[in-house]
Amino acid sequence: MLTYKEIEREDLPSLAAMYVETFNAPPWNDAWTEETAGKRLGQMAAAETFYGICAFEEEVLCGMVLGFSEQFYDGVLFEIKEFCVKNASRGNGLGSAIYHEFERRLQEKGIDKIQLMTLRGNATEHFYEKNGFETDKDLIFMKKCAK
Repeated sequence: MLTYKEIEREDLPSLAAMYVETFNAPPWNDAWTEETAGKRLGQMAAAETFYGICAFEEEVLCGMVLGFSEQFYDGVLFEIKEFCVKNASRGNGLGSAIYHEFERRLQEKGIDKIQLMTLRGNATEHFYEKNGFETDKDLIFMKKCAK
């Protein structure tokens, strides 16, 4: 059985460790350290409208989802900035369970619009499609690397 808790600053070190384990593995293959992951999560947690939950399976941290809300002309939009499930727990519906609990809590707060960025491909894009997301046809993601 999963239990949930709203993320607090004291949770960040354990979340950073799970973040490193998750995002340094396929399909991302990043090169995070606990220091850089902790800094990233701390920056997000400092945002005025930050919100997130972490999930526990038998009191062991197994996932998290977090981000922040932004006011738009037609309501409040929540942007998921990070969502991960411990590698050993992937593929058994845990991510969907965590996401549905998170969405329920956002709806309780009056937030019904959610957006995120993710990698293209079955391991990521398909997960979100299974959970009701669709690719936005009007928006594109752009980037530029400084020279």
